Amino acid sequence: MHDTWTHELETWHEFFLLIGTAGVTLTGLLFVVVSLGPRVVANHHATGVRAFISPYAAFFTTTLVVSALLMIPNLPAKVIGSFLSLGSIASLGYLVYTRAHQQWQDSRLPGLDWVWFIGLPTTAYLLLLFAGIAFLFQAVFSIHLVAGVLLLLLVIGIRNAWDLVIWISRREHK
Repeated sequence: MHDTWTHELETWHEFFLLIGTAGVTLTGLLFVVVSLGPRVVANHHATGVRAFISPYAAFFTTTLVVSALLMIPNLPAKVIGSFLSLGSIASLGYLVYTRAHQQWQDSRLPGLDWVWFIGLPTTAYLLLLFAGIAFLFQAVFSIHLVAGVLLLLLVIGIRNAWDLVIWISRREHK
């Protein structure tokens, strides 16, 4: 079983290399985006920045760290499952800590923003937790679920970073 599991992980090597590279690249680009409008970001409440900007870096960092974890040779599935489970719980705690839902309500943002800023990230980390548990039982579908979650986190981060670019550019021109 261990050899089959190791082989299964090895077949995903290039995928996780690509996803991890995308995560680190997009993290760097996020720093560039924020640096384009530092006055706009600095002039807004820390809670708003924590709720609507910092999570993007967390999404991209998750893709990098999880991809790197899955590329470590001969790492037992139980270790991967434990790391994914604990990391997911910590990430869900972080999403609560950011108080994005409260910021969404206070800012009276549209429902679609709730989906992208709160609903989808929460769903992604819940699915990653489920994948972690599946890894503990060496369920073959677990790696597919992790791949889907990482893609979802990249898409959420890209969409929300684009929203940030639009927001900064509007604030800069006021």
